[in-house]
Amino acid sequence: MTMVFGITDPRTKQALGEWAEIAPDLGLDPSQFRAKLIWQKDEPTRNHIVIRLRGPRVLILKRAFLRPPGDDPTQTIIALKNAFARLKPYPAAHAPEVLFASGAGDLVIMAEASGKTLDDHLRGGRAHAPLLKRTGTWLAAFHASSETEERTYQPRFMVGHCERMADEVEAGKTSVADPERFITCCRMVREKAKSASDRKTISATKHGDFNLRNIILGPDGETGIDFKPLSNAPVGFDIARILMDYAELLQPPDGLEPGCVLTAATIDAFFGGYDLVTRDDPAVGFLPFTQLLNDWRSIPVEAHQRSWRQAARYKTIVALARNGFGVT
Repeated sequence: MTMVFGITDPRTKQALGEWAEIAPDLGLDPSQFRAKLIWQKDEPTRNHIVIRLRGPRVLILKRAFLRPPGDDPTQTIIALKNAFARLKPYPAAHAPEVLFASGAGDLVIMAEASGKTLDDHLRGGRAHAPLLKRTGTWLAAFHASSETEERTYQPRFMVGHCERMADEVEAGKTSVADPERFITCCRMVREKAKSASDRKTISATKHGDFNLRNIILGPDGETGIDFKPLSNAPVGFDIARILMDYAELLQPPDGLEPGCVLTAATIDAFFGGYDLVTRDDPAVGFLPFTQLLNDWRSIPVEAHQRSWRQAARYKTIVALARNGFGVT
């Protein structure tokens, strides 16, 4: 019987029962593993748990019990397997190996990546620049391992997205914190896009949710996790996602120039490792502004409904919006 530490959740009993049935087919003895619940979510549209299984090797078990409508977990598993296969030739850039996935994708068992998330490292007091460089190095390997294509960047799609967000807030269809300032910033995106239009960029397979918690830095290199379904996009989408997550939560404000949301130190550190495009790439220059607005929209309207992380993020979002868009 698998030993369980700190687990009283009935969902865990079901997941470990399923693990006990699967393990022999993987050539593993479930009685040799200790289990620890390391993450859980129980929301109206999301219900899942994550368990670490420590034994002859260390594994991660993810079991979903409820997913949002339209969410297809099999596509994320395909993306993970694709990333693992593509990155195998790279000695220090990794994706977790999937050992088992149920037909519906609700149960996945994979090898655990060694190390800590970028978020954990940064909050633990490690120097930021070397970590951002390592993160950029992994993302460059991930993008380069796919089929890349030179494209003429067209920001009109994201301009339209931001203007639709403003329209919905004005019409009362969507609620956001500080709606007047939010609408003003959304309307300014068209002007921001002018300097990015009709310039060359690179498109590649994207991670889709490349944030501070989805990159693990360890002694044997860097590992990306929690990929979204396979799709291609300008590489600036992944770059903007990780850099704005960093900027909104942990970027030191010193050296932030007017009209910017990222400091020169942040950009220098990341592009010390990322080499598929330069910091002058049009999508890299433009998309941080649209990412800021997307992140703003995700913050609960009422302050008392925000987690400590959301509260900290929103405070910085307001400051970055003032600096980047020049709004008061």
